[in-house]
Amino acid sequence: MRYVIGIDGGGTKTEAVVLTEQGQEWRNLTVESTNPHAVSFEQATRNMGLLLDRVFSLRETKGMECAAVCLGLAGVDTEEERGRFLSFMESYRNENQLSFSTFMNNDAQIALMATLQDDRGIIVISGTGSIVFGLTGDRRKFRVGGWGHLLGDEGSGYDIGIRTLRAAMRSHDGIEPPTLLTESIVQAYGLSAITDLRTYIYQPHLKKHDIAKFAELCIRADEAGDVTAGSILDAAAMDLSVSAAALVRKDPWFERCDLVTTGSIFTYSKRFAGTFRDGLGRFYPHVSLHPSARKPAYGAALLAWRQLGQNQ
Repeated sequence: MRYVIGIDGGGTKTEAVVLTEQGQEWRNLTVESTNPHAVSFEQATRNMGLLLDRVFSLRETKGMECAAVCLGLAGVDTEEERGRFLSFMESYRNENQLSFSTFMNNDAQIALMATLQDDRGIIVISGTGSIVFGLTGDRRKFRVGGWGHLLGDEGSGYDIGIRTLRAAMRSHDGIEPPTLLTESIVQAYGLSAITDLRTYIYQPHLKKHDIAKFAELCIRADEAGDVTAGSILDAAAMDLSVSAAALVRKDPWFERCDLVTTGSIFTYSKRFAGTFRDGLGRFYPHVSLHPSARKPAYGAALLAWRQLGQNQ
């Protein structure tokens, strides 16, 4: 019996799914980020190697053949980045005397595949980072955003986290009204006062995903009725809907296609998801929105079987 491994590499964690030819899905395994822009390339490949080690150590895979590994990695877009990961995969395969094929897709394609069983359509991702990706019926690729936290990532966890931090400080200064965000941050991070946030936030070891964690506090405050938190989520969702509308404008095929929303912000904030849906609907009411139904790693495994068949 053969199986494939689908891998979803994000800015915070990396997940693997094992899928057999008969459609049997085995446990999901996770390690830390394999996004070379969230961690170093060396750390990203170490994490990837650890994940593969765990998959190949599973009791279920003993005596079976791994036919392919499909990677869907956030932050791996250029030919140089792809080449470095493919080189790592080749080295890993040779060192462990394995013979699987390796396929690389972006994290948007595998998320589409997971929900639609097709990688054509639009995917909007809002997790640690954000991106809008589209694949037309004749397989032309388009993207909007996904430029990282310094150049973009509107509507992402990082974006919401930054807005949350700034809102708390602006409230402290009296520029904005009182907000539950202030006490939420103080309690969650064990601060004596909100002014201690400066010492915490400027620590050199803090990464993008550390800032994105503040989005959770914003979502909780919104659910408790905080006006400032709700405004932050609405603004971020509207920014992301504008990005999605920009992608739809790139080709008429997108105006009546399926669009999948995925990522932790869509999952945990009904307000964010609703504002995004309403915002895009004002521009393109015939785009059909679907919340993600399966994990992207499962979509990567489906793509592995499809691409394996195409190459045989």
